[in-house]
Amino acid sequence: MTVGVKETRRRNLLLLAGDKYFRYYAKRGRIVKALEKLLREAPEDPYGAEAFGAVVAQVALHALEVLRRAVIKARRDKLVYREFGVVYDRDLVGALDVARSVAARSSGLYASLTYLPSSLNAPEYLLLRKLVKRSVKTAKKLAELLESSGQATGEINNKIREVKRLSAPLPRGVTWLTCRDAGYVDWLRHACVSHRVLRGLLRGVGVARRAKEGLDVVFLDWRLYEIYIYSLLYETMKELDYAECDTRLCRGGDLCFERGTQRVCILFNKPHESSIVTSYDGEPAERLRGRPDAMIHGGQKIVVEAKFSSEPQYITLGRFKAMAYVYEYGADAGLLVFPDIEDKKTDLEDEATLEIYRYMQQHDGTATVKLRDGRKIHLIRVDPAEGSPSEADKKAKTRLTKILTKYVAEKQDEKEENCDVDRILTQ
Repeated sequence: MTVGVKETRRRNLLLLAGDKYFRYYAKRGRIVKALEKLLREAPEDPYGAEAFGAVVAQVALHALEVLRRAVIKARRDKLVYREFGVVYDRDLVGALDVARSVAARSSGLYASLTYLPSSLNAPEYLLLRKLVKRSVKTAKKLAELLESSGQATGEINNKIREVKRLSAPLPRGVTWLTCRDAGYVDWLRHACVSHRVLRGLLRGVGVARRAKEGLDVVFLDWRLYEIYIYSLLYETMKELDYAECDTRLCRGGDLCFERGTQRVCILFNKPHESSIVTSYDGEPAERLRGRPDAMIHGGQKIVVEAKFSSEPQYITLGRFKAMAYVYEYGADAGLLVFPDIEDKKTDLEDEATLEIYRYMQQHDGTATVKLRDGRKIHLIRVDPAEGSPSEADKKAKTRLTKILTKYVAEKQDEKEENCDVDRILTQ
């Protein structure tokens, strides 16, 4: 596979899933962690911010929102936080400190031990003000850059104004404190993360397989691919006329859908209580349970494994992993989703996977492996580089809908048909 195809795949993947990245993390209340995970060292020159305006705007908005909340929490702490200390006064204002009172007797003062408001000029507040000032300046430059590329920046500008207004009461001054020392105060650490992300966005965004921690904004391609598959499952369920319902009805599920009398729950990257793994050496074994990238369960159960790779060995691993999940969770079917497979020399198992892929190329990007007990493993090509982003997205949805219809639509249709037959027979 050429470098050009890999680069196109990553670029299109960012266009298709970049704006969904924060929707996924927002549902878990983990926006700060999501921002922290983006701070990596770009392995190559990042894409310019203007090239991915919608994605960059989303990241900037979330970074500014994190900064806004940090300022609000800091102002609250300044009002309610108290430090235990000594007060010298002519009257007692707390517990008497005898030793200090004796020492101050000549001045006619008592020494009292009590709780005092935190210092208005504490270094944490001074650093926060400096971070806000720098972040606002960076965000303004970013907004101008996005506006010049035709991206709407009204929301960003509104958020900038709100952050400036809220930070106005923060004290001014010079402090020795830096972000390296900010870990002990959550709101200060969050402000530091926000500042780093905004500064990284000004340089651009990158997509990589792996990258060590750094100051660039880099999306990991495999994580984007998983989130893209999650969004495709969501849109496919909507396409099949399912209405979204309260996730509390699914007992730990991440998505809940209903159509008629049938409820379908979807879990993302977490184990389920239906696992056959119970213990090892008499100890509970919850942590040993498999974590499919997605699990759909309602009338029938489906496990989904997503592999953002073109390596035959890796796709073969995914094929067997999907079968293992099917067995562990008693699923009716397994879905293995991947972009493509490189045609190169491999062992016999990998050659078998390549043979399946050659079949898929001749049969609209899907293939079905039937197991002896009647269950099936469906291999589905979902490739962001299969045409333009919109064309690739359309093909992926069509293939997923075709497969899922057999499990989450036909069963419901059969129920409705049986209900109609029962109704006729009882008339």
